[in-house]
Amino acid sequence: MYEQRITRAHRTAIVLVVDCSTSMQEMTTINNLVMPKAEAIAFASNYLIDELMALATRYDGLRDYYDIAIIGYSGDGVESLLPADGFNSIAHLATIAPEKRDFTFICKDVVDEDCSTTYAIRPWVDAKATGSTPMFEALAMVADLVEKWCNEPTNRQSFPPMVFNISDGEPTDGTIDELISIAERIKHTATKDGNTLLFNIHLGNNTAQHPVTFPCEYNYTSECPHQNMLFRMSSLLPEGLESALEEQRADHGPYRCVAFNASFGELMSILNIGSESVKRN
Repeated sequence: MYEQRITRAHRTAIVLVVDCSTSMQEMTTINNLVMPKAEAIAFASNYLIDELMALATRYDGLRDYYDIAIIGYSGDGVESLLPADGFNSIAHLATIAPEKRDFTFICKDVVDEDCSTTYAIRPWVDAKATGSTPMFEALAMVADLVEKWCNEPTNRQSFPPMVFNISDGEPTDGTIDELISIAERIKHTATKDGNTLLFNIHLGNNTAQHPVTFPCEYNYTSECPHQNMLFRMSSLLPEGLESALEEQRADHGPYRCVAFNASFGELMSILNIGSESVKRN
């Protein structure tokens, strides 16, 4: 399971589910960079698409390895943040790729003076932060998307979809039981290579709180109902991906695909670990 190589004949699907509510206007200091959390998630989304496009580029051109969806949820409802309402193939995105743009972030140096860091990436999605947090509605849309993708005959042998739900707060729709139930529906969609992997990432801004990433299944404890809900909603990390964590930690799996109070650096690390199978192919 979770061993299928990713090729043009056996593509995989990646879904980012992005909180675009008002709370994402809050500023956060991450890796010495100061920006609103909405900009941090937009930057991570844009960086990931650029990286996947680079990974799909070979000597003979771009190979159609990935289907990508980015779903935003806010007071304006649930919407695709990419051109297509559902999945966008990496080959299609390549035909409409925007020009790279410099993104400059203010940071603090060791003597507390302002400096800046600049990255050149394509602005596939824009930062957005307005209204409520309809996470249940967004995950219900994602459940339909990945179920349809997995049931396509051309995808039945493929590495299963990976879904990354990135938020900074509690949902404003759905009960705990309903959110766990819709997460279970997502996790029960499957190809012949395995079930869809659901990652839940709580993006924090409180550096006083210790971040928790990929907690061990047997050692996790929390008195926070929201954290317990996200823990139960999340997939177990496949054994083939555990080595990337065990090299850095003293404990052993199984690990849950969840993070609490994550910084931007941890967000990028989770996206990297979650797509490790993509990068091996």
